[in-house]
Amino acid sequence: MIKFFRKIRYDLMERNETGKYLKYAIGEIALVVVGILIALQINNWNENQKTNRQEIKLLEQLKSDLKSNFHELEETIDYTEKSIESTKIVLEYLDHAKTVDDRLKSAFELINMSNVFNSANTAYKFIENQGINILRNDSLRQRITEMYELDFHNIKYRDEINWDLITDDLRPLLDVSLRSSKMVSSEFTYGAILDLNSPINMKILSENEQFKNVIVRIQNFLLIRLFQQQKTRTSLEKLITDIDTEIKTKAL
Repeated sequence: MIKFFRKIRYDLMERNETGKYLKYAIGEIALVVVGILIALQINNWNENQKTNRQEIKLLEQLKSDLKSNFHELEETIDYTEKSIESTKIVLEYLDHAKTVDDRLKSAFELINMSNVFNSANTAYKFIENQGINILRNDSLRQRITEMYELDFHNIKYRDEINWDLITDDLRPLLDVSLRSSKMVSSEFTYGAILDLNSPINMKILSENEQFKNVIVRIQNFLLIRLFQQQKTRTSLEKLITDIDTEIKTKAL
């Protein structure tokens, strides 16, 4: 092909047809430029397809992590709701000086513990290391970042505050108000655990305003905590759906 074009140029020069030669030269240059542009377009298309495949893979991994986080959050919300109900039970028994039973003991057991939200973040950490701009959808990228850096962080932070309330404010009062623990053995049963949560003197405990105030404080914090968890659950569910839509769109 190159020899063919060279022969045409040589014949035009031999016949001293300068005008035709210039037109031909310009045309040849234009063909070369068009060829280069086409090659660049093909290369860009191939690169874009490669980037697209990488992004789809990351989004799929991210969706898998977020679905795990959603199930973890569901369990956390369930635990928070049960803890709130337990504070209501304790206050009900204290306010009405009810007789101690297993319902009250179970409530004491539950408010003495705290659930911890553990977020799956393998894909997000990889994206962070590669550069968050590897995700090209600006809106989706921002929402993913906010979910991990704000929403999940907020839930974990409130988990820590709740645990501090339990260990610093509640447990010292429980230690002097409930029956002391027994030595753990192979015969240690749930019934034995309930025995540990039995108030030493229900009448005295019912008159202890400091104890009631701590329970109310924990209850109020749990309600705020629950609101944040439910709000995050709604946002997370929508984010998972939108990531799935993005994957399907890029796969077309």
